[in-house]
Amino acid sequence: MISKDPKPEIRTVIVDDENLARKNLKELLKDHPYVHVIGEAGNATAGRDLIVKTRPDLVFLDVRMPEGSGFDLLDRVEDAPSIIFVTAYDEFAVRAFESNALDYLLKPLDPDRLGRSLERFLSAPRSRTEPMDMPRGERVCLNAGNRVAFISVGDIVAIMADKNYIRVFTANGDCFVVRSALKDWKARFPSDMFMALDRSLMINKHHVRLLTKKNRNGDVFMESIEKPFHLGRIALQRFKELMGLSETQGLQEMSR
Repeated sequence: MISKDPKPEIRTVIVDDENLARKNLKELLKDHPYVHVIGEAGNATAGRDLIVKTRPDLVFLDVRMPEGSGFDLLDRVEDAPSIIFVTAYDEFAVRAFESNALDYLLKPLDPDRLGRSLERFLSAPRSRTEPMDMPRGERVCLNAGNRVAFISVGDIVAIMADKNYIRVFTANGDCFVVRSALKDWKARFPSDMFMALDRSLMINKHHVRLLTKKNRNGDVFMESIEKPFHLGRIALQRFKELMGLSETQGLQEMSR
């Protein structure tokens, strides 16, 4: 039976220093016949040259390799294609997220997880300047020094910029301090769930508990966070627009 919605061909390159890892990935990709592996490389230098020469649609990229890491390789490629990191180490997940990688897969690869990554690629914008919203159930890695946590996107309550760091507040009451820029998170989180109220604050509207207003300013109380976030006039107006509130709606209608 011919599919009514055939998937487009994906020209793919694998860059991994382990021959067995490349072989295993190619075996798994046989279940996705629209994916065509057009080249392989075993180190960062050869991988960079292969990507520049073949201009693939998608690269499966290891992190730790001879002659530079996968991140070093990306720094050497202008207008890099979509990247799915494939590695045995989970401590690089935050950096992969910040580098705008499409996905981050841990070895040994799970076939279903690989399939979801390919579906993400097919539904993603083709321009790297238009990153795709992460699914609500997707998990992000929060590397906060002596603590590393994997949190579902929907369980993140708020993110607040603090100089060169961000504070990530979660639904269970935790707060993780991560070295990152807020703009990197704004670009990836679902726009129908998260709202950027100003340059330093982004909140998950599904965790809003209460809004209090005084003159043209306000305070928004979030679930699992004791202290409210203060909103200036512009931030308050933006909050009301994104929440679909009219000027006449007040305190009672925002409380749960």
